[in-house]
Amino acid sequence: MSRTPQRLLIIAIRAIGDVVLITPIIRQLRQTYPDAYLAAVADGPSAHILLHSPLLDHVFVIDRRAKRLQSKALKFFEWIKFILAIRREKFDTIIDLYSGPRSAFLAWFSRAPDRYGEDVRSRIRGFLYNHPIPITRSQRHLIEQKFDLVQPLVGKIDVLQSQLDLYISEEETQQAHLLLSEIDVTSGRIIGLVPGAGSPWRMWPSTRFAELADKLQKKYHATIILVGGEHDRVVCQEIREQMTVHPLDLSGRTSLRELMAVLGEMDLVISNVTGPMHIASALTKPKVIGLYGAADTVQYAPWSNRAMMVTKGKPEDAYWHQVDYERDYHCLLELTVSDVLDVIPLLMKDWGN
Repeated sequence: MSRTPQRLLIIAIRAIGDVVLITPIIRQLRQTYPDAYLAAVADGPSAHILLHSPLLDHVFVIDRRAKRLQSKALKFFEWIKFILAIRREKFDTIIDLYSGPRSAFLAWFSRAPDRYGEDVRSRIRGFLYNHPIPITRSQRHLIEQKFDLVQPLVGKIDVLQSQLDLYISEEETQQAHLLLSEIDVTSGRIIGLVPGAGSPWRMWPSTRFAELADKLQKKYHATIILVGGEHDRVVCQEIREQMTVHPLDLSGRTSLRELMAVLGEMDLVISNVTGPMHIASALTKPKVIGLYGAADTVQYAPWSNRAMMVTKGKPEDAYWHQVDYERDYHCLLELTVSDVLDVIPLLMKDWGN
């Protein structure tokens, strides 16, 4: 590379879990360029994942969901306004980690001399990068793929030693304690269930979550907490109504940052493949069980030695392109309550059998 970056911008316009999984790249860039100005662009709620990070100097927010209700003219005006704001920052290096059409054009319009992105020249937009990097996706975790994009900047590293990075403020932790003050945790064991997901094809049936919750409470004398966003209230209500014990239902009652803090207070989190699962995997305290079909078992596997994946899928069944969601869902349905209960002693060794 002809120049040492002084002002770097990471573009990560994707979902919550995707942004959690690029935090090791942020840390590596900061370690490589400790004196550089390092900023990130993320989308709506996903941008909140990066708040309070001492590794970043600034987080720019694009809220695509809010803009759906705007007129085309207003959308265009807001987009131009955002591009000009990025251009004023005079970034010399852009790293487009997900290389979508919007982010590719943003990288090009930024006028940064060095623009890194996936080599997608077959889709035209790859020509907007002057450093197109070929990526091998098959049978590789998303983090490994994204490190390929920054290797010219950070050199070769042991990707498997990298860790997820999330930061929760003291005020957010206190708010989590306030939310959890509604329960009496006599056993000291708190189990969180995340029954929602970004897609219905990734949701384990509510009947099984309810059965699992009852058995967990009976076997481990644990407090059960249902968590999720506003859109998860219905499935959490279904689970609550099918349970024989009374859980604490926090679905729709927390902001994303408060949800992160609540997850950080749990002993065990059992979740579908969704953003909160990756958040829990990045935190210090909770151990995590992810419920998987087959397609995501490699690319979106939990990136933590405190997490386990439960699946009937085989590694050769993992694929990222043109996913057959119905087939993948049937693989998820093969998971039984007993399958989940069987792995808990492996993960929670101090809980006994």
